[in-house]
Amino acid sequence: MDIIIKSFNRPYYLERCLRSIYQFAQGEFRIRVLDDGTPPEYLTRIRELFPEATIFTSLRYDAKVAALRAHTAGERPFDQRTIPTDLWHEHVAAGSEVFLLLEDDIWLTGPVPLDEVAQQMTSQHFDLVKISWLGNDQVITGKKVPLSEHLEEIIPHIPLASELLVLDRFGVRSTLKSLGLMRLVRRDFQLQLPVYTLYGVASAFFSRAYWLYLWDEKQSRVDEVQQLQKAGQWYRHRGGRYAKSRVELTKTSFITSTTNIYKGVNLDIFAFNQHLNDAWLRGEVNVMENFPKDFSPAYLGRFLTASGDPRTTVGEWEKWIERFKAQYIGFGCQVE
Repeated sequence: MDIIIKSFNRPYYLERCLRSIYQFAQGEFRIRVLDDGTPPEYLTRIRELFPEATIFTSLRYDAKVAALRAHTAGERPFDQRTIPTDLWHEHVAAGSEVFLLLEDDIWLTGPVPLDEVAQQMTSQHFDLVKISWLGNDQVITGKKVPLSEHLEEIIPHIPLASELLVLDRFGVRSTLKSLGLMRLVRRDFQLQLPVYTLYGVASAFFSRAYWLYLWDEKQSRVDEVQQLQKAGQWYRHRGGRYAKSRVELTKTSFITSTTNIYKGVNLDIFAFNQHLNDAWLRGEVNVMENFPKDFSPAYLGRFLTASGDPRTTVGEWEKWIERFKAQYIGFGCQVE
């Protein structure tokens, strides 16, 4: 089975992700890291640590590396916001029929039976098996039916409002947009949440055919409503089937990001990651600190303090964390 990891500029998390795979993934697998701009000195170190993992880079890799270097040098703001959908598409299409999709800031927290999941997905024609939902049952609505010691099927229930205003049933969403009336739809993301029963950004097993249907290889910007609508189309027209692990098997970071910037918070997230990346490259970062929980802020904070960079003070980082977590707390997710 392929384990595919989307990666961008956080090798200190990528190493944690990889170590968790070797600790908890059960069965035969090969790892493909699909990187979109982590500077080469960091990827070289990852290759030294994990020679069995194969790293592939995007067509815009060099441009993104150059943009990162220019930003942290104070020459110009980072402006490379495209996503490497063509790279993802290429490797999913060439990979195993069932694969596990992770991101570099996601790590396994318990045994993951790859062979059992693959067997169930193939024999039962499942399109998606979630192994995390951030403690929020709103993103997995419907009836749960036990399948085995580790898995249960999800019989989706998508509320009518979500069908009409997210999945565009009967063209309702399209009509509102054409009339300029989408502003009247309040709490739009709350309407999206139940549709995530049919979709996951990562922390999930996908059938190859399903993932390829969800993503247009020419899509250059993140627009999850597009993926949710395609997931709804698949479910309605192809009879999609879905499942989940009985317990959550991954965690992710709520104290870092690759690009998020908030008005009124003076934290340069690109400089932030450079300081942590460089400390990691020097061998100063224990990537399993506080595992299986996220790094403790006090631990990472010492590297920011040591940098002496006014763009990345601990005080502003704490404000940034509060803003970042608030988004997820507002949606009912559990954050540490």
